[in-house]
Amino acid sequence: MSQVRKIKGVRHYAYESEDEFRKFHPKEPLVKNWKEAKEGQWCVSDDGQIVQVLKKSFLMYRMKKQYFIRTIIGMVKINGNMKLQGSTKKNIYSFSSKYFYKRVVEGNMNDKRISFAKFIAYGATPEEAYIKSHPDLEDKSTAASKAKILLRNKRVRHNVDKEIEKLMSDVGITKRYLLENTKGIVDKEETKDNDKLRAIETLMKISGMLSVDKKVDSVALIQEFTGFTKDKLQAFEAGILPETKKELVGDIESD
Repeated sequence: MSQVRKIKGVRHYAYESEDEFRKFHPKEPLVKNWKEAKEGQWCVSDDGQIVQVLKKSFLMYRMKKQYFIRTIIGMVKINGNMKLQGSTKKNIYSFSSKYFYKRVVEGNMNDKRISFAKFIAYGATPEEAYIKSHPDLEDKSTAASKAKILLRNKRVRHNVDKEIEKLMSDVGITKRYLLENTKGIVDKEETKDNDKLRAIETLMKISGMLSVDKKVDSVALIQEFTGFTKDKLQAFEAGILPETKKELVGDIESD
């Protein structure tokens, strides 16, 4: 029974055996050694399936070319001991989804990641930032998913925060400035309670102060400027707004 995977609207097949393959492709050339197959050719996998080579190219790794082929049952290195076998893969754009994910999420900063963080800070979408910071990216359709993984890297997020802080500093906006002006909004009697909290939330998001790594420092600073108690701040961070917790507003006004 053949396996099928639709890619960009086109159905691609992995046939269980050569006999099944020949029912649909009686005269199609078949390369017995998948490592020798060219892009577009059909080949025999290590477990006897018949698959088509969707892509054959190389990646630069540590200044060396790393050749690979991509099929619907996986992307494998030509030079090495990797096996072309198994069922269709959800991710056919990396050698091993688990290895790739860990390498990206836990990896150190390099020139491309520094550039990626800068593009994000300047307002580019993650997909745009990845394409601009990785000019050698062959398959641009993978940029969005790779950018999403890269943004889970704490070092990359830290760099994004730093770049945003630089941009804000260049126009005279510091976290102290934001907090002091937020205090002014909160202290105005004519300001609606809902607007007070939304103003704080917006400014904190702009300054990156709601990121997980900064919550402790943020709480201390906000308490200093607004007089909010820790319990109220925790409720606020949990997304409780005045519409659903009116007692929170009452507490704020009474402080």
